[in-house]
Amino acid sequence: MGLGMRRLNRAQDVVEEFGDDVEDSFLALCARAPESSLRRGISPYDLTMFNTPQLERLVVELEELREEEKTPVVQRVIEEAHEAIRRSGYLLFIGD
Repeated sequence: MGLGMRRLNRAQDVVEEFGDDVEDSFLALCARAPESSLRRGISPYDLTMFNTPQLERLVVELEELREEEKTPVVQRVIEEAHEAIRRSGYLLFIGD
C-alpha cells in the first residue's frame, strides 16, 4: 500500500502530493536507517511531519546516501524537502 507524502505550506495546506514507489523503497530505506536517524522515525502506520530544522537534517541524511540508494523517490523527497525549507513549510509522511 505504501507511504504517502505531502508537502505542506506554512498554513499546512497541501501543495504537492506523491507516494513511495511500488517496491516501497523509501519506506524500506527508513526501516534500515540507524536508530539516530530521522528516517527511522517515519512511521509506516501513522502520520509523521517534519518542520524546517528537521527537514534540513533529513536532507543531509538523504544526500549522504550511497548513489545506488538514491532512487527516484529519494530524489523527489530531497527536492520537496528543499522546497518546503525555502517556503517554511513541512513534509508530511502518511503511513498505511
